[in-house]
Amino acid sequence: MMGGTFQEVFLDSFRSLFNGRVPLAALLIGAPLGFTLLFGTIYKENVVNYIPLAVYDEDQSSLSRQFIQSYRDSDRFTVTDYVSTEEEMRQTLLEGRALAVLEIPRDFSRDIHLGRGSDAMLMVNSANNMFGNAALSASQEIARSFSLAVSANLLEAGGLLPAAAWNNAYPVRLGVRITGNPANGYTSFMLSGLMLNGLQIGVMVTLAPLLITELLRRRYGKKYLSWLLIMAGTLPYWLTAMAGYLLSLFVVIGLFAVPMRGSWLDAMILGGSFLFFVCGVLLLFSACVPSRELSLQAPMVYIMPGLLYSGLSWPVFDMNSVAAAFGRMLPMTYAGDALRDIMLSGYAPELAGNIIIMTGGGLLCALLAGMVFHWRRLRSWRKEGAET
Repeated sequence: MMGGTFQEVFLDSFRSLFNGRVPLAALLIGAPLGFTLLFGTIYKENVVNYIPLAVYDEDQSSLSRQFIQSYRDSDRFTVTDYVSTEEEMRQTLLEGRALAVLEIPRDFSRDIHLGRGSDAMLMVNSANNMFGNAALSASQEIARSFSLAVSANLLEAGGLLPAAAWNNAYPVRLGVRITGNPANGYTSFMLSGLMLNGLQIGVMVTLAPLLITELLRRRYGKKYLSWLLIMAGTLPYWLTAMAGYLLSLFVVIGLFAVPMRGSWLDAMILGGSFLFFVCGVLLLFSACVPSRELSLQAPMVYIMPGLLYSGLSWPVFDMNSVAAAFGRMLPMTYAGDALRDIMLSGYAPELAGNIIIMTGGGLLCALLAGMVFHWRRLRSWRKEGAET
């Protein structure tokens, strides 16, 4: 092969992305898009609703039936069963026929009317935290609303006007305004980060073998500088991955109604620097491993935990020092939260710093990859010269 120009290597690499029965470009674009569609469909309901609820009503009074009806009226619960003993209540949870059981004690109505109050109990199977947390928070809201209504009725019966009765029953009213994600929906909370995770996996399975393939199946001679092979060979992957990122972001916003309150330019720069960091890390793995197989396997240890350690679902400041230190080495840590902030809040406070860190990390990894790659090329040529 004659020449040795940037354009020549770039075009070779670009063509290789779109050749073959399953082009690598399809993985680069399809992985983030597939993650977006798959998880967007899973989280489409946004919140956990229709939690199966069993009821153990020992009181069997008009007031206890009103209390049960307040659970029926909530979208969060579906009353699926009535039990008559405590043993049956526990068995219902154990067998999975219900995920929560509401127990209303004997003399529930009498104690309330006598002013002594009553202690109802919600038993929740929290093996799955999503069900447990949703059931507890919804049940607290229902119990509070029911208690206020009953208290106001009792005060009215004592001679107070409705407004005065309500003010006495509920003297402190807390107004809540939720910004960013007002519905507390899982789609807005997680989908952009899951899309980024699919993006880095797509880059991993396509780019990771690049340098080790050149070392083992040499295509370019000595006239092609190592830095040129890295830069010109990687650029088509970065450009194609950027196309996949933007397409997936459009799907997140257009199909799954996640808002974009911030700047598209900020989101593009963040995505570009994220991909630059990911590419740099993968090039370093590719330059160091002895085989194509390991070039795909070794980065998994680094890439795959990225979602868990990124702070996307569990904040970094609440992790132990070891987990937080590992998280700070991952591209997802600097992109996941920032992209979500751009989309939901319109502003990411740490955007500039995160972009600088990812760009610097990508440059450092690419520099180290270039040094190792160049040294291994020189060593293979010397070995061939000695053998001849």
